[in-house]
Amino acid sequence: MSFADLIAQFDHVYIVNLPYRLDRRRETIAEFARHGLAIPSAKVSFFEATRPNAKGAFPSIGALGNFRSQTRVLAHAMSQGHRRILICEDDLQLNTVPSPKLARLIDDLTQTSWDIAALGYLDPQTPPCAAKDGTQGLMPWSGSTRGTQLWAIQGDCIRAFHDYLETVRRRPPGHPDGGSMFFDGAFNLMRRKLPDVTFRLAAQSLAGQRASRTDIHSLAFFDRLEPFRSLSATLRRLRNHARV
Repeated sequence: MSFADLIAQFDHVYIVNLPYRLDRRRETIAEFARHGLAIPSAKVSFFEATRPNAKGAFPSIGALGNFRSQTRVLAHAMSQGHRRILICEDDLQLNTVPSPKLARLIDDLTQTSWDIAALGYLDPQTPPCAAKDGTQGLMPWSGSTRGTQLWAIQGDCIRAFHDYLETVRRRPPGHPDGGSMFFDGAFNLMRRKLPDVTFRLAAQSLAGQRASRTDIHSLAFFDRLEPFRSLSATLRRLRNHARV
């Protein structure tokens, strides 16, 4: 089994990307090519992310932009009649996963009940039960997660999550039912506020995060000023290459 077999299970695959981040677009194309996938394609497309002019009540302009972009992906999927989609960040790094483990995951995606599945994430680094007993495929998960490098959603949950995000975006920060926050926060809080959602976690994360200049948080001086900015970009490329 390969990542091509995984992608075949979805109506569409979205890669969220700001138009001016051509560096991330190129690196993502190369990342998929490393696994034998030529993108963009009829099945896999780059989705133009939002970059607002002001942050409003959100922690940063990038936080609001990412929040709105993820919401817009869900709206687009509904407009196209998609019932099962995969959403990727444009800084993902696909992990090397043994074929039997990937096959088990694909079986679970097609044969078990789930609404949202976190397939590529940063935390937990190793789910406790997977480390303990070698669990494979999709597993129930009630804990928090960090990172949405690769996540799937299907069925009526597409609309339910979309509507929840729209409501959260309009609320003030700190609202007990969820207010303006980072998308990661809403991704976790949603599972408590929408208890009917069946959430699953890949026992082995399929994707991590490449080193890349952030679009969500404030930039450090070495990402704002030359020649440090160019040097940082070069060092990140070398780091990413070393991790492959």
